[in-house]
Amino acid sequence: MKIVSALAAAAFTVALPSAAQSQEAPSAASETIEMQLAHQILDTAYPEDVREPMFMAVSEQMEQQVMASVMQQVGDAPAGARAVIREWQASITSEQREILRRHVPSLMQAWAVSYASIFSEEELRDILAFVQTDSGASFMLRTNDVISDPAFATANQAYINETMALMLERMPDLIQGLVAASETD
Repeated sequence: MKIVSALAAAAFTVALPSAAQSQEAPSAASETIEMQLAHQILDTAYPEDVREPMFMAVSEQMEQQVMASVMQQVGDAPAGARAVIREWQASITSEQREILRRHVPSLMQAWAVSYASIFSEEELRDILAFVQTDSGASFMLRTNDVISDPAFATANQAYINETMALMLERMPDLIQGLVAASETD
């Protein structure tokens, strides 16, 4: 049961970064100044050619950390079971990448919508001015590298390990709740 719970938790957790909602892009004429500035910021900070690789790198790092935690949780499982888990993940990785690839445009649009709703016009103008500098451009492009940096990756791995342990501990409650709900439906 521990192995099944670990796989279920891994599948749920690994799928989270790919679960993007599509956002329709408003026409340029109807865009607010905040949306125009948000798009300029993203176009400057994350040119088309870096977007997909950036999202793929983040996804890969998260996947590696989740799988490391899953393998830790099933630590005493037989070698064959551990191999099945690794093979299962490898078998869906390319499909996960394709799903993410399809969602990059909607993620970028949602990012712009978020910027436009969070920041004022003045703040967006300041951010745009910053990302137009060499330091600003470098900061924005390299911010995503932080999750791969050993200091952050180690801290994040500890968080993921603890969260995964909690999910596995509480998995029987979830299963029991789902069974009970299905019996009353």
